[in-house]
Amino acid sequence: MEKNKELFEDAEANHWFNRNKNAFENYEKDAVISLLLNWLTPYKKDIKKILEIGCGSGHRLNKICTSLIAEGFGLEPSTEAIKYAKNKFPSLNLKLGFGDSLPFKEKFDLVHLGFFLYLVDRKDYLKCISEADRMLKFGGFLSIIDFETPFPYSNQYSYNKNIYSHKHKNSDVFVASGLYSIVNKYQYSHKNFFFDKKIDERISITLLFKETDIFKKA
Repeated sequence: MEKNKELFEDAEANHWFNRNKNAFENYEKDAVISLLLNWLTPYKKDIKKILEIGCGSGHRLNKICTSLIAEGFGLEPSTEAIKYAKNKFPSLNLKLGFGDSLPFKEKFDLVHLGFFLYLVDRKDYLKCISEADRMLKFGGFLSIIDFETPFPYSNQYSYNKNIYSHKHKNSDVFVASGLYSIVNKYQYSHKNFFFDKKIDERISITLLFKETDIFKKA
């Protein structure tokens, strides 16, 4: 029985925050976000509102918003992470919650999925995909950081044997809709900022564009 959400809601989200607390400051020098910003800079004038789902400590969201001069919104299931981020980055609009039910009324020019899809229970996965799409304007950008494998599979989460990680190619779901095109993709791992031969270690950052005017009226 899938119960990742229940466990993260109960305590695991805060455990994650406390486990990674000392590493957050290094996000200011994050090569992955620097690469994403390099891809997005030509479209800077079109990006005014940004949503990060799974915003953690807020460092990555703040860096993106500061660089693109945009208003930032974030969602995060850890109460301690939200408290930390609100204190550290008071200009960000942050809310507590999960990606399968987004409490925002705005539409965004950029929606960033911040490395959480692999922990979403499969019964909630398409809800998360749908919610991200709902929040994104046509003509906007979607970015995804997550594990990427050539075929879908699940394994035990390193820090809790009752939690499972679900790994596959998340961008395929968006592209299959016919509404999204891949702009750029880069594969790396936690250990190295280049492609990893070990399937289980592979991570990707993918930038997609939500197309406009692709279905013409008769």
